[in-house]
Amino acid sequence: MFKKFSQLDSDLLRKQIDPLFEATRSGGLANIFAVWIVYGLVVNTSHQDEAILLGVAVTFLSVLRILISDEYLRFDTKKLRTFLAGHVFLTFVIGVAWGWFALTQTAHEDAAIRNMVFLINFGMIAGSIATLSVWLPAYVAYIAPQSVCIFTVFLVQGDRISFYMAAAFFIFIAIMISTSLKVNRSHKRELLLNLKNNELIDDLNNEVMHRTRTQVLLEDSKRGLKEKVKERTIELEIINENLIKEITDKEKAEESLEYIAYHDELTDLPNRNLLIDRISDSIETARRSKQKLGILFLDLDRFKAINDSLGHNIGDKLIQEVAQRLLQTLRKEDTISRNGGDEFVVVIKRMKNGDEAILIAQKLIESLTNIFEIDSHKIHIGASVGISVYPNDGDTAVELVRNADTAMFSAKKSGGNRFQFYDESMSNRLRERLILENELHTASERNEFYMVYQPQINCLTGDTVGFEALIRWKNKNLGMVGPEQFVPLLEETGLIYTVGKWVIKEVINFIRSGQTGNACIAVNLSALQCGDVYLADYIANEIKNSGINPACIEFEITESLLINDFEKTEVFLNELHKSGCSIALDDFGTGYTSMSYLTRLPIDSIKVDQCFIRDIDTNSTLENIVGAIINMSTSLGLKNVFEGVETEAELEVIKRLNGAIIQGYLYSKPLDVHGVHNWLHADKMIIGNLHVKH
Repeated sequence: MFKKFSQLDSDLLRKQIDPLFEATRSGGLANIFAVWIVYGLVVNTSHQDEAILLGVAVTFLSVLRILISDEYLRFDTKKLRTFLAGHVFLTFVIGVAWGWFALTQTAHEDAAIRNMVFLINFGMIAGSIATLSVWLPAYVAYIAPQSVCIFTVFLVQGDRISFYMAAAFFIFIAIMISTSLKVNRSHKRELLLNLKNNELIDDLNNEVMHRTRTQVLLEDSKRGLKEKVKERTIELEIINENLIKEITDKEKAEESLEYIAYHDELTDLPNRNLLIDRISDSIETARRSKQKLGILFLDLDRFKAINDSLGHNIGDKLIQEVAQRLLQTLRKEDTISRNGGDEFVVVIKRMKNGDEAILIAQKLIESLTNIFEIDSHKIHIGASVGISVYPNDGDTAVELVRNADTAMFSAKKSGGNRFQFYDESMSNRLRERLILENELHTASERNEFYMVYQPQINCLTGDTVGFEALIRWKNKNLGMVGPEQFVPLLEETGLIYTVGKWVIKEVINFIRSGQTGNACIAVNLSALQCGDVYLADYIANEIKNSGINPACIEFEITESLLINDFEKTEVFLNELHKSGCSIALDDFGTGYTSMSYLTRLPIDSIKVDQCFIRDIDTNSTLENIVGAIINMSTSLGLKNVFEGVETEAELEVIKRLNGAIIQGYLYSKPLDVHGVHNWLHADKMIIGNLHVKH
């Protein structure tokens, strides 16, 4: 049987038997259904046990044959003949089981039941044509054992009816086999026909493709001849089209370059170049119509912090949102441009007076104070606006923009989120600031900084207990520059880091020189210095290398530092305190310090600001406040230092309130190094009735 298989074309064989495996499930279920119908017929008879055995065998073999068929169909296995042999074998065994049960019916007492069983057999033989005839060996394997056994049963009966039944069954089997042969031949013929049709279609497609290719070649040749005739004309047309395209592209490129040159890439607003042109045009219009022109220079508040913390992508989106809000707020005739970064300039045309500029500035600021929601971030910003007016504040575009910028800087210095008109004094202050800043950058190199020290006196004992170290600057061009002028500039320019380390080193060297006696030197620290994570290590190393007692140096911080970043300040101060240095809270009472900070931080003393000392002898409210501060600090174990004491009357009140340490002009102004030496070594200093010991 399998020798014949090898002679068949593999594709034909697979197509021929695929329906066999596909129909296995329906054929198997039919066998299972039939076998349990048979069991129902013979139940409670002497053939019940044989029926149960038949039912189990047929059910098991049918399920196994279904699983084999599913495995073949699911994985499209190449072991075709192995699966086919297994299928035919199981089909044969199922046929044998049915035939065996038919043989058992020879002894059945009830002829009607026996005939019903045979009818079921006949039905299964007839029905299996649809599922097994596509592969004749499978059909023969199924019906042969059943046919032989049923035929044998009829012959064994020996009566005339059984003989007729045997003859009829023989004819039935012959018809079934004939039908199966026809079905098989028809199926095989159909497959062969399909294969031949496919071959014919492939041949036809190849022929069509060959003819098409030939036709294309002929058409290409014909087209080539025509193209040669028109070649000169086409070349001229192409050249002409290229020239037109180049001219068009050039015009578009010029338009694009012109747009880029005059517009901001991020917001599509006019940039500074276009702004200056429009202001110049607006100045001419205002001059002819004798009207005013307003320039509003707008700078976002807190933008740098947002850009640094949330990233430049969020910053760019915020700038775009700001541009949209400003456009919605302004009139269509007004111009808004992005000057760069977070700066915008608005041109207000045809102004009658400055009140119009005020109204627009307020609207712009108000529109930007509303919350921005960008990528799930809720962002709060404000804006500082500077205003210059033509012709009062300049008669050129550059001058008006510069003066509005100066006014904006003044508004920002005043706290931000407000507007400010330009006046001439602002330019003077700005020039002075630039000069001061330029000189400040080279002050350290020229050794222009020096230190002075203001004594701190225990008014109860007359002892000098400490000095506050204060930096001074004497410039060769500007002369003496006050700390209120240059210290903020040190912070703004970032020079505070290097200058601050220089101050610390100077103080430590001064203490190491032995000229300070037992007095403690207090050094002021700015908020920026306390944000320097390496400063505490620097101080500890300098103290260790110098060999001084760390208790001889005290560091002063302001209340505002606690408000800005308490957690970072707490870590920084704890590190300093571990080094053995003491900590003082300066300008106490002028800020918003929570009392809980005093218990959480390593504060050793508080310095009461001079605003509470001045006129304390005539103002009972000030006296009560200072008394409360003294009681509070005493209960917390903190020292008190009173700044700005200038009169004996002020001193008497402080003494009456049990205050102790005094710093002020009543005793001494800040002293240079030689002055400190003389102060500490003078035998006695008398101030009014006060005897001060050094």
